[in-house]
Parts: sequence; structure tokens; C-alpha cells
Amino acid sequence: MANPEFVICSPLLASGSSARQIVLHADDLGMNPAVTDGILQGFEQGLLTSTSILSNARDAARALDCWRQLESARLQGSLASMARRERLRDPAQPFDLGIHLNLTEGRPLTGSRYPAELLQASGHFPGIFGLFRRLRHGGESVAAAIEEELTCQVQFMLDLGHRPTHLNGHQYIEMLPVVSRVVESLLEKFCIPAVRVAWEPSWWQSFTWHGISTSQWLIGGLKKVYAGRFRQKMLGNKVLFADVFFGTMTAGTASLELIREFLAAIRDFHLAEISLHPGGSPLAAVSVTDGWHDPLALTRPRELEMLVSLELEKLLAASDCRLSRLSQIVLA
Repeated sequence: MANPEFVICSPLLASGSSARQIVLHADDLGMNPAVTDGILQGFEQGLLTSTSILSNARDAARALDCWRQLESARLQGSLASMARRERLRDPAQPFDLGIHLNLTEGRPLTGSRYPAELLQASGHFPGIFGLFRRLRHGGESVAAAIEEELTCQVQFMLDLGHRPTHLNGHQYIEMLPVVSRVVESLLEKFCIPAVRVAWEPSWWQSFTWHGISTSQWLIGGLKKVYAGRFRQKMLGNKVLFADVFFGTMTAGTASLELIREFLAAIRDFHLAEISLHPGGSPLAAVSVTDGWHDPLALTRPRELEMLVSLELEKLLAASDCRLSRLSQIVLA
């Protein structure tokens, strides 16, 4: 790794506080205008502290333009959420903006250079299950092409003046064996210090939680296996990540009650990342457009409603939690 001085044991935090730190992260910035606007509202009026951009999505460029305006408002102290953030001791630092690597929706930025065997006949990415099947057979032979594509996605951010604070994958592609090796290369190439490790220590207890279905729980268990392997790689590479994660089972169903269950189950942590999927009015976002389909379109407004609610602030305060960022992890 290019940054060997970064270590991950128990993360140290810039604040020096003993309070538990919470990163409230929104995936899918730029997916479409409804998702982009909902995420931005989650910062302006709610308690989001982090997001990541889908570089090949149709609204990505506009989303990054809007991000500049959001950061300007934060610097000026004009966000509607400022008073609530101060009560939760949110650090006076830029919000986290990461790269949300994508090989499952839309079209590749590398165009015809991307292997046809990793695409649908229409030229679109094949979805997470299609990608998984394709990579199980001969995945190593296309690793270089995958790295070129994901490099282009990071470069998209850089070209528009934004350096990613962290890296994660759309539909958790970073955990797939071939992709995880590419991720190691990207972290070094672009000096990205932090990554998502979607390893959920609360998985076993979550079987009894209200709102977690049996199928969600079983899929969560499978993800935890892959996340555990990815976690070991990141430990070996001394990459920064939150010491606990919540969200692999709750896309589209995250609720105040489930976050309460998570905080009650996992009491001993320094920094937790909670993954959310807020959005605005779905309009036509549920339809398939140029290889993009948002199955969460109808549920995203509920997650946004939770993010801007007074109840979420009260829950975090009562649980001795303060808002934070992955970029708040400092050198140990």
C-alpha cells in the first residue's frame, strides 16, 4: 500500500471523545435525480455525514456540482440541520464523499474495451447475480479490464475536482474475490485511505429483530462470509475502516427501530458505519432506463423521512453517539 503508516486496530478518532462515533452513509449518489436530491436533502435537513458517487450514472455530473453547493452551505453554517448537528457534536469538517464502484448497472465508462462476456447482450452491466456467475468462471482473465473500468470511475471524480475520501461498492461488489484484488490496487494507486468493510457483528442477533425477514437474514449471513474475507485483506493492507457496520440486510427497510436494535446489540465500538438508501419522490425511477433499475425507489423516501426526523437525533443522543466520518479516523 502507498500509505503504510495507516493502521487499523481500534480506530483512533480526531475528536478524542469517548462517545461512540456514528457515520450515517448514503449509497447511490447520482443514480438518478430523485436519489441525488433525496441524499442532498439528507445532508441539508437531516443527519447524513457521508455518501458515495456512482460515476457511470446519468445524474453523476449534476450530483457533483450540487455537492459543491452543499459544502459551501456547510462552510457558511447555513444548513438547516446545523443546530441538530452541533447537538450531536458533528465535527466541523467536510462531509465524506467516496466512490461507489459499480459493475452491475448502467453501461461501462470504458465502452467497447470492456469485455462483452461481462455484459448483457444490450451492452449493459449484468446485475449482481449475473456478475457473480460470470466471475466464477474465468474471472482472472478479465481482471485487467475490470481494473481499467473502475479506474475510469475514480478518475471521473478526480477530473471534476473531487478526491474520494473512501471507497465502497455498489451492491457490495468489492467483496467478490476478483474485484477485491482490484480494489487493493485502486486503494494504492489513488491513495484512498478508507474503505467499507461490510462485516456485521450483529448478524446473529438480528434474526429476532422486527423488520428482518428470514431471507434477508440468510443473505446477510452469506454477505458476512465474503465480508470477513475482505476484512482480512484490508487488515493485511492496513487500510482504514469502521470497526462495526450495519446495513447489509436492510436496504430499503432501514428504520429507527432497527438502528435502535443495532445500537443496543453492539455496545462496544469506537466507530460504526450505518448504510442507508434515502431518496426523494420516486416518480418514474422504478422503471428500467438504459440499464438502470432502482428496486428501492418506493422505499427511499421512508429512509429520508427517518434521517430528517427528531426521533433519530433523540435516539443517537440517548445512545451516547456523536456524528462522525470515516475521514475522522486518524493515525494510530
